[in-house]
Amino acid sequence: MQTISKILVIIFILFCSSISISAVTWHDDFDTENPKAWHAVGNDDVWKVEDGFLRVEINRDWEAQYDLYQLIAFPASYRDFTVKIKNFGGDKLRFGFCVGRHFPDTPEEDPFFYVFFLDEIRARRFDGKGSSHPFQIRLSREPRVRWDTDILTEMELHFNSGNFLLFADGEFRAKFRDANFNRIEILGFVVEGITIANEWIGEGWVDSFTISGLNISPEVKVTSTWAQLKRR
Repeated sequence: MQTISKILVIIFILFCSSISISAVTWHDDFDTENPKAWHAVGNDDVWKVEDGFLRVEINRDWEAQYDLYQLIAFPASYRDFTVKIKNFGGDKLRFGFCVGRHFPDTPEEDPFFYVFFLDEIRARRFDGKGSSHPFQIRLSREPRVRWDTDILTEMELHFNSGNFLLFADGEFRAKFRDANFNRIEILGFVVEGITIANEWIGEGWVDSFTISGLNISPEVKVTSTWAQLKRR
């Protein structure tokens, strides 16, 4: 009987999704940990959810560098989305939101990322576990601009098939295009590490995260729902 119910659910989803791809909006207030939506790729001790915030804390002894807290709520890849991050800040460390992808001609290389830090945009390659490198073999397109901001009330990032548009606290900050980034495979928060000499502990925080405009195909919807049913 349970198998029949699962089949009926799948048929219903296929029926409802057969006409078109739908845009999804997803929100997280970080009230509780959600391992089905987020995955700490590197050191688990760096990331924690408490008091309605995603918090990051770095001890200099850990030698943390580009540790990744990856969004896994939706299967990749992503071609069109808007991200809004509320109450986004860092103290004595570099904290940002990243978008990344692999390339077919360099399958063994660490993924390529654009990292939207609170004070600049940076192009890096990293594995999310502590190693990082410059792009080297690829030309990055981010603007070389620094802003004097360690805390933002809101960061808003728009992405559409290689086009990036960034706002900070409601004001335009940057736009650029990288045709190689026509799709994104990895989304998440990243912490670079402590940036002030003679400081041993740094921290960062995020109050809420919203992603909208994701075009989720019927196949992805069925895959995600089937996986949820199997976990029950």
